[in-house]
Amino acid sequence: MEVIEVDSVYYDNILQKKYHKFNFGDFNLLNEDNCEKVFYLIFKDTKIRLGIILGVRNEVLLSPFSAPFGGFQFANEDIGLNQIDAAIKALEEWSKENDFKGIKIVLPPLFYNNNFISKQQSALFRANFEQINLDVNYQFSTYKVDDDYMSKIWYNAKKNLKRSLKFDLTFEQLEKKDYKIAYEVIAENRKQRGFPLRMSWELVEKTISVIEGDFFLLKKDNVPIASAIVFHVSEGIVQVIYWGDLPLYSECKTMNFLSHEIFKFYNSVGIKIVDIGPSTENSIPNHGLCEFKESIGCDLSLKASFYKKIV
Repeated sequence: MEVIEVDSVYYDNILQKKYHKFNFGDFNLLNEDNCEKVFYLIFKDTKIRLGIILGVRNEVLLSPFSAPFGGFQFANEDIGLNQIDAAIKALEEWSKENDFKGIKIVLPPLFYNNNFISKQQSALFRANFEQINLDVNYQFSTYKVDDDYMSKIWYNAKKNLKRSLKFDLTFEQLEKKDYKIAYEVIAENRKQRGFPLRMSWELVEKTISVIEGDFFLLKKDNVPIASAIVFHVSEGIVQVIYWGDLPLYSECKTMNFLSHEIFKFYNSVGIKIVDIGPSTENSIPNHGLCEFKESIGCDLSLKASFYKKIV
């Protein structure tokens, strides 16, 4: 298996069946300042089989280097385990020849493409990559939002949602000119709770030039009290990038109302899954977040991270 270095434009042109947006060359090009160098690699035997985008930090190759997950990208879905095995071996040899010290790959949760991600996990494990993290991811299947939704959620979530309905809250999808209002609510939420906000408004603006984004706002008495920023990251799947409320209005149970309205909205437009992301960091759970996400009807999946030292 031959490893060929290409640029982001060629990468996107030659690998056109990408199964998630974080594997696009234009997305990674946008974030190239977050690492020392970016490599766009394709793997070829009799024809092009796979690709991977890797950023370099401290002599370690990272996929992703600025996204929730990365991993290999197939040229066609009829990719065999033997071809993935050969690509990983070729990547290791290429890494050694170029004096890199390690390779770290974070794969998506299985629901993004169960067959291909399972093949990657198997191949990485058998190539003696160490599984360094196993994070718990939460996602909501929108078919659950029906007349029977209340019976599918935990007692506390049911109680909180019923309470939220008493406060005359209004939910709206924002037009582009108002997107920043949603971001400002998120920023205030993070400030008041003492949590970092990794994406600047400028970066959010740049990102939605290459990934479709939706911005939602929750109001009480016409005052913004909660919001959400959601990206379309795969066919039939959206991912909540940020959501949050203003603590002053916590009695309104805003997050229960906001999540329910988001689920209803995406069900109405044919989106199958709302990915809410992990509630663990380096495999360590935030128990409060885990319970909230499960209480509102989310299912659990695992997101695996692999590392191999190059010697």
